[in-house]
Amino acid sequence: MKNLIKKITAAALLAAVLFTSVNISAYARTAETNAKTAEGETTSAEATSGGAIAVTPAAITVKKTSIKSVIPGKTSVRLKLTSSGKGKITGFQVYKKNSDSDWVLKTQIRKSKATYEDTKVSYGNKYSYRARAYYVDEDGNTHYGAYSKTVTVKVTIHQEKKKVKDKKSILYGKTIILYKYGDGKVVTDPTKYVKIKPDKYVLYVNKSRDYVTAYAVSGKNLIPVKSFICSTGAVTPVGTHKTLLKYRWHELIGPCWGQWCTKVTKNGIYFHTIFSSKRNSNSTMSVSAYNKLGTTCSHGCIRVQASSAKWIYDNCKVGTTVVIYTKNGYEPFSKPSIKKIPSWHTWDPTDPTAQKLCKKHKCHKYAKK
Repeated sequence: MKNLIKKITAAALLAAVLFTSVNISAYARTAETNAKTAEGETTSAEATSGGAIAVTPAAITVKKTSIKSVIPGKTSVRLKLTSSGKGKITGFQVYKKNSDSDWVLKTQIRKSKATYEDTKVSYGNKYSYRARAYYVDEDGNTHYGAYSKTVTVKVTIHQEKKKVKDKKSILYGKTIILYKYGDGKVVTDPTKYVKIKPDKYVLYVNKSRDYVTAYAVSGKNLIPVKSFICSTGAVTPVGTHKTLLKYRWHELIGPCWGQWCTKVTKNGIYFHTIFSSKRNSNSTMSVSAYNKLGTTCSHGCIRVQASSAKWIYDNCKVGTTVVIYTKNGYEPFSKPSIKKIPSWHTWDPTDPTAQKLCKKHKCHKYAKK
């Protein structure tokens, strides 16, 4: 009996040793497989059972990226992105250098040809961009191409001299100097960006379209610098005139009163603000007359917004040439537009002396955004 017990005990110990050995071997193979997988190799059923390890195919080639053009506009920079060469592409990533000279991803565009517009720019500053293509494979993995060359652009404007060839234009035969943004659009108020020191100013009043263009005279050239929406009248006299007098406030027909009045003709044609019903009152303006700006509705004077009347009053000396015409040819600036005001808004929102009223009523530039 004792011998039988010894034999059973020995057999049990041998079985335990063999079981442990098998488990250690299996564990070692599993660890080795996991290590290879972590290194980037692909495993298969054969690999986990101790066979050969399957390796990932060669990396996918992604197309090269080019920024074909950089176009600075009034308030944006536009990039045109293209790809070339052999390879695949899903879209582009666009990067912009920040103030710390770090590259920041701005957008990801899922197109093989694309345009990106950056609106976070301001006049006079330089901006740098680069881009790269990316490709998303069937398994959802993303592959990246090389970065494009860095492009740097300055948001600015430039001059362009032009001789007017439109025979229907009041400017026919004259040479004008336009300021333009990088995208070719005309700058409608270049004095915001550059200092213009004219010999004098000349005012052109388009009676048929009801707006005024102010030109700076520089030698034989005209530089359009401002445009003002206006209201003329049926009897507003066509022709060339010289300004005669200026009045801070002046009595008009009615009686009513206007601000920053500049006399154009001897028979009492003026540039002036929308009329007020009370003497020297900037808070009794005719709302209906203001909302009709841009139409022919005056008694003959040239009504303009307060900011426009003040600019003419401040910048155009007595003796300034005023050309009133009805031709409909080429104009450097389009007709300005304004927003109508409610009946309770009995002051001009552009009047610098009435801004406290806008502030009180929390309207226009004081309105909550």
